[in-house]
Amino acid sequence: MMASRETGHDVAEYEPGGYGLGADVLAAAPRMDAADTESDRRTVASEPVTLAESLIQDEGWSPLNFDETGPNPPYLRIGGKLRMTLTDYEPCFSSHSRDRILFRSKVSMAEHLQKYDQMMVDPLAFEECFGPGQGTDATFPFGAWLTIRKVGFSGIELWDKRRGDVVLPLEPLSVASAIWLRHADTPRWMLT
Repeated sequence: MMASRETGHDVAEYEPGGYGLGADVLAAAPRMDAADTESDRRTVASEPVTLAESLIQDEGWSPLNFDETGPNPPYLRIGGKLRMTLTDYEPCFSSHSRDRILFRSKVSMAEHLQKYDQMMVDPLAFEECFGPGQGTDATFPFGAWLTIRKVGFSGIELWDKRRGDVVLPLEPLSVASAIWLRHADTPRWMLT
């Protein structure tokens, strides 16, 4: 049985298919075939970046897409967008300012978070969104790397090695400086 370096737990503890970001994202994700080498199957471990930094480097956003008003800038908007079929609505990160006359830059949460496999939340995100005293370990596993499982309008489903399944509401993601993302040298086939 293969064990994760970061968490030291057996892979068999997870449900099959539990690492995906939803059926629609999985369908669009590139699949590995038998010709791929073992080194191609690994996601390269990376240094942690904030959500704001990831949007700048991965999606081409500029500092102008974020709001600087508040104690822990930068901030972004949480919204939704219609997919090409015009019937599917999905959660997205949205530019704080209108950058194309009436429109805002929008990035699908599921597609963006698919580039990372773990997330850590700073208590500041909960304190700003839900009020003082909400950033305690009783409300959420702060300061721990959580495995990203699925993105939806009810929140982001995460897995914590101590608590098991947890759900992060979408509101704290607006504090883009308090959300950290990384690759944890996890085999790519485990993420899909």
